[in-house]
Amino acid sequence: MSATFAHPLVHPPEWPVYSDQARERVARLVAEGRTFDYGHGPELRRLEESMSRLTGQPHCLAVNSGTSALYAAYFALGIGPGDEVLVPSLTFLSTVTPLLLLGAVPVLCDAGDDRGNVTAETLARHITPRTRAVCVTHLWGHPVDMDPVVALAASHGLSLVEDCSHAHGSTYRGRPVGGFGDVSVFSLGGVKTVSGGMGGVLATRHRRLHELACLLSGFRQRSRASVRSRELRPFVETGLGGNLRMSPVACVLAQSHLDALDRLVAARADNFRRLEAALAARPELAPLPTANGCDPGARYGFHLALTGRLAGRRDALVAELRAVGLAVRAPTTAPLHREPLFTSGPPDGWALHPGVHWPSVLRETAAPRPRAEALWDSWIALPATHLYEEDSPLVDAYAERIVSVVDRLCGGAAVGPVGSAS
Repeated sequence: MSATFAHPLVHPPEWPVYSDQARERVARLVAEGRTFDYGHGPELRRLEESMSRLTGQPHCLAVNSGTSALYAAYFALGIGPGDEVLVPSLTFLSTVTPLLLLGAVPVLCDAGDDRGNVTAETLARHITPRTRAVCVTHLWGHPVDMDPVVALAASHGLSLVEDCSHAHGSTYRGRPVGGFGDVSVFSLGGVKTVSGGMGGVLATRHRRLHELACLLSGFRQRSRASVRSRELRPFVETGLGGNLRMSPVACVLAQSHLDALDRLVAARADNFRRLEAALAARPELAPLPTANGCDPGARYGFHLALTGRLAGRRDALVAELRAVGLAVRAPTTAPLHREPLFTSGPPDGWALHPGVHWPSVLRETAAPRPRAEALWDSWIALPATHLYEEDSPLVDAYAERIVSVVDRLCGGAAVGPVGSAS
């Protein structure tokens, strides 16, 4: 029999939500006919300057998605046919798939910590004479242990890319993520904490990488404004084949979230702390641990590992939680080495990049990644995109329903008081 709950589970509007001021700015752009920008107008400049302040990287380029930012980053680094790039297996697909468009070989590495991140140790196992670069993902906003990774890349002469698409506002030992690699990328799309609907940013300390990415992203006006080197200036009229520009409308929307980032991070972090405290009554639900010296910022989702009497029972728990109104699921970011693209390759006749040597790709993805598999198989993801309001009343409703369902599945009462999560 289903429990009767004290609080109706009423969701606020799904994220992203925008302020009246942001909507007014968008309306003004539409009225002025400025929904596109071939150059480097005020909306793009302001967004890029804000991202430079956030990351500490002097050169930022706004593009139309995080995927485009990753593609531009790999392109600017000179990654090409036959080059091996070490990447996490447990990451969103766009960390990896742009490499295939350049003819490179992604080497999928196992997780090395309980948050699902790669570590210097798990990366080092795969370094060969063909390795050109490393890309790390700060999964769910939890920073990778960067000091050993930076040292590893430097000792082997490898370029280092940070995928910060989950990690707006995250810090590692007091420094914001995105400032450790040769180049870093952020997604500013979808339900990210900073979202323009669609968008992305590439950030780097290297002027040449910035100019190469500009040439790939936008010919003529933008490249004229940003490409200054004698080597690359002759190509500003044609660019290098891409059109990855970000709309001023998306810039305005993303900027409104950047301006409110500290408040958004604080509100979501407080709601997560309250929810973790309430769920401590059931030790079978283990929040992902935060590493010492790290702050996961706004965290991209609220994830729990199932232990004890819930181990191996994810499907049953998810079904029960969905039945009481919670949009719980397995995390959508799953180990890539299980996906058909990396188990059997694309169908015959698909072009992709002619330089991709699929036997090498499939060889590098054939072995199991046991820790990534075990972690993902044990995790559930809660609908944290609702928890952006300060002191959200949903925390109590979530906790009450989750604990009730776990009591029913596991038997026995909770080990501590379950009441207000305040």
